[in-house]
Amino acid sequence: MVDACQAFRQGIKTVPPILKQDTLAEGIAIAEPIRGPQILRAVENSGGAFLEVEEEEIKEALIELARKGFYVEPTAAATIAAIPKYLSQLKRDETIVSVLTGHGLKSTEKMLKILVKEH
Repeated sequence: MVDACQAFRQGIKTVPPILKQDTLAEGIAIAEPIRGPQILRAVENSGGAFLEVEEEEIKEALIELARKGFYVEPTAAATIAAIPKYLSQLKRDETIVSVLTGHGLKSTEKMLKILVKEH
């Protein structure tokens, strides 16, 4: 199966439907992304990239954000989880922007399970 990341790398202009799997970052686990072609085009036009992160990396980023006072949903933490991977590709004088779009209240049950285990 081809996901958005693989479609981008292969130069495919649409994101084929995928089998939705369980993930902390449910906001990006979309079986048939309606705006898939627009997202692929936007990333290409901006010179951007897709990066893949593992569940554990999302969890670690979520915990680190919470320690710093940011109560975001796991989907928002996925962007932060990708930053260490991108740093090796960073160009001189490049700026990284990561948008924290979702509040943690959207995922309170998941957040409690993750954060309570840490204490």
